[in-house]
Amino acid sequence: MEVQLEKGVLNTLEKLPEKIREYIFSHLWTLEDPYSAPDVECLHAKLQVYRMHIGRTYTIIFKIYKKEKLVNVLDLMTIEQ
Repeated sequence: MEVQLEKGVLNTLEKLPEKIREYIFSHLWTLEDPYSAPDVECLHAKLQVYRMHIGRTYTIIFKIYKKEKLVNVLDLMTIEQ
């Protein structure tokens, strides 16, 4: 599947140090096969919205569009948010 990032996610990534950005990107690309990606939890099955924890610091929210073969990363936030 194609992985697409929302503009807000890109803006958040730009503000992070390079080492952390690389770590997050390595997790984001596992979403090319979202059903076998680690640390993924379904938030809403009917809407196909999921959450992935990245380490103990970050969380991403994403939606799967099966028909379009697309994973859209909606939000990137710290776990505290």
